[in-house]
Parts: sequence; C-alpha cells; structure tokens
Amino acid sequence: MVNLTTADIADSAGARAILDAIRKRWLWIKHLFADGVYDRRKLMDKAALEDFVIEIVRRIDSDPGFKVLPRRWVVERTFGK
Repeated sequence: MVNLTTADIADSAGARAILDAIRKRWLWIKHLFADGVYDRRKLMDKAALEDFVIEIVRRIDSDPGFKVLPRRWVVERTFGK
C-alpha cells in the first residue's frame, strides 16, 4: 500500500491514516514493524484502538557503520533488488 502526503504531514501522522486502510483491507494483520520515527503516542494509541501491535525496530547507535537489522528496511531490500 502506498500513501502519498504533502511534505507538511509528519510520517507518523500519515501512518495513522494508513492504519484504517490496512484494517479494512487485511483484517488478519495484527503485527506491524516500524522505524523509530513512528514511535509517537498518537500513532501508538491509534494502533491499539485498531487492534494492532507496532514493533519499533531501532538501529544500534553504539555500532558504527551499516548493519542490517531484523525487520528494518524490508521494503527497500525487497524492491531494491
């Protein structure tokens, strides 16, 4: 699913709009993975209301350089090949 927003819409605000659409189309989805930028109270509250669990996958700042983390950049790695 793709949702384009104007530049003045924060990522987490755009994600809240996506939650309704996901719930309507894919009733079976329960667990979502997200980057640290999506760790916002309004988004988490909306997710709980829609019966989602959002797992925030954070990078490890103490580890310099690029590291592939579990569940992080899945979409980019999938479509980037």
